[in-house]
Amino acid sequence: MCENDSMPDHVDLTPVSSNSPVPTETLGACGDPRQPLMTWAGHLDGGMSIGPVKVPRAQLAFCFDGMMRVEIGDDRWFIPDRHGIWIPPGETHLVAMGSPVEVQIFYIHPRQAARAGMPARPTVVRATPLTRGIARRLAPGSGDALPPAERRRLAWVALDEMARLDRSDLRLPGARDRRVAAAMAHLLSQPRDARNLARLAERVGTSERTLSRLFPAGTGLSWREWRDRMRFVLALEGLQDGLNSTALATRLGYSSPSAFVAAFRRRAGMPPSEWRRQG
Repeated sequence: MCENDSMPDHVDLTPVSSNSPVPTETLGACGDPRQPLMTWAGHLDGGMSIGPVKVPRAQLAFCFDGMMRVEIGDDRWFIPDRHGIWIPPGETHLVAMGSPVEVQIFYIHPRQAARAGMPARPTVVRATPLTRGIARRLAPGSGDALPPAERRRLAWVALDEMARLDRSDLRLPGARDRRVAAAMAHLLSQPRDARNLARLAERVGTSERTLSRLFPAGTGLSWREWRDRMRFVLALEGLQDGLNSTALATRLGYSSPSAFVAAFRRRAGMPPSEWRRQG
């Protein structure tokens, strides 16, 4: 168990080069309790993965100009451009890069994570210019030149900003039942099959009625709710890869591009074209 002084007074910075692995063993350790927040920043290639790893510090990992997938237990989170994921202390997790991304990770001492009022469960949050600016300011090459007092102030500002970040439900629950798990695995690889539950049930060796019942029992979401959330997160991934609405409608099993655009707008509050422009 990590111990903590009442008034941590500085931030630790570790040098990093582009496309180098995240040093989880070093930064993830609680270390000196006077270090409330430690920072890593760099670029990682698509296809790279981190973990599975378990560290005592909480983490807030942001990605920019790309997309990450995070696996914790049976669940997956899809982290699109300009978003991040809060991972509480001690959670075993795996992070995979879906494309080349700029990654910024804050490692927070457990005591400070509790004081910041962050969620007890992994949660997707939206980045702000302030969090991105602080991470860049503390990154090696710029942060090393900061006097200790300024580094300390930036750490406290970052912790304060974390508690105010907008939260997004991009969690895609998993399930332990083999039939539901098999259905999920198939849909993630062939999402166009999501339009027909009866065929999906036949593929995994059960009935449509049984599979429909098993989804809420295992995930807390109805079949339709799980499918629609899967379609949305895969749409974000496709938009990041440059696919247009016509291609995504076909890939995700929508009846037409207009049906896809309407579904995306209901969930995101904007059409896919506007989401892409915001990048």
